[in-house]
Amino acid sequence: MAQHIASLNVDPEVLAVDHRTTFSSAAAAIVVAASLAMMMSTSALGACKTTLRGELVQAEAAPVLRPAYPQKFLFFYLAEMTPGSATGSEQRFQSFVVPNTSTTLPIPFALDIDSPKDCPSELELRISSYNTDQPTFRFGSDYALMGKKTIRLDKFESIPVWGSHF
Repeated sequence: MAQHIASLNVDPEVLAVDHRTTFSSAAAAIVVAASLAMMMSTSALGACKTTLRGELVQAEAAPVLRPAYPQKFLFFYLAEMTPGSATGSEQRFQSFVVPNTSTTLPIPFALDIDSPKDCPSELELRISSYNTDQPTFRFGSDYALMGKKTIRLDKFESIPVWGSHF
């Protein structure tokens, strides 16, 4: 084999180096192409990964001056408001049930948003609190704590909360 290569005036050491270099370059090109394809497919999905930070504070504006009483679990519901009809509509974006150890306000929170959808510019955040992580339906406003606010994911939010009339 070496005689055959020599008769073609090719140095076996140069061939070996060129072969490894070509293989390494090809392998690097494949890794780069795969990485770019993965980045493009992730960005094409429009994933929303961020952390919503804020605090629950006692509402101080009328008509909701009733004191809020935080319970063992806080329920956060994020809804995307869509102008689908004349009255508007909403679509659930993400929801969380968070154990709570604080009985006084303010209560800081950090919610890790992880959605395959794009991050909306604004969401409506609704909050309630119960002593169980499986709440039952309640009529009227018989809550120990509730609140809502239109929020932005990219800023710290103070969410006013209030208590029930009862």
